[in-house]
Amino acid sequence: MTGLRVGVTGHRKLGADPRVARKVHAQCVHILSTWQALSPYAGPVQAVSALAIGADQLFAEAALGLQIPLVGVIPFDDYPEDFEGPDRARFEELVDLCDRVERLPRKRRTNRAYLAAGHWVVDHVDHLVAVWNGAPAAGVGGTGDVVAYAQKRRCPVLRIDPAP
Repeated sequence: MTGLRVGVTGHRKLGADPRVARKVHAQCVHILSTWQALSPYAGPVQAVSALAIGADQLFAEAALGLQIPLVGVIPFDDYPEDFEGPDRARFEELVDLCDRVERLPRKRRTNRAYLAAGHWVVDHVDHLVAVWNGAPAAGVGGTGDVVAYAQKRRCPVLRIDPAP
């Protein structure tokens, strides 16, 4: 697909204040709809997300709400086990709504598997939306690591600060 590919990286835990999730979702809608408005010139927009709880799902929901095709990235075979109850149902629903799902070759959950997924997203997009507090990654594969990789690869990063 030619056009503009936009990926996401971001925090899973956005805090207990529901206004933060609404803010992040609204900013994702704004960013994606702005790029979508440019599609007659830049080509169709495609969204890329690992569909994790938090920022990834809010971005995916924004894309789907705008009828932007979604590519899901599954970092490892056991990834669905990261989700429980309603979170699992929402994850599975998002996977079903993807135009395409990329399954990475790792078998088990590790920080390196998350980092590989972040790298895959950066390597396959033109722009990265980072829902990020600006702090270094808490562990290998965190948002700060993915942003640093994007900057190293000269992938433009648009940051959404998740602070209330």
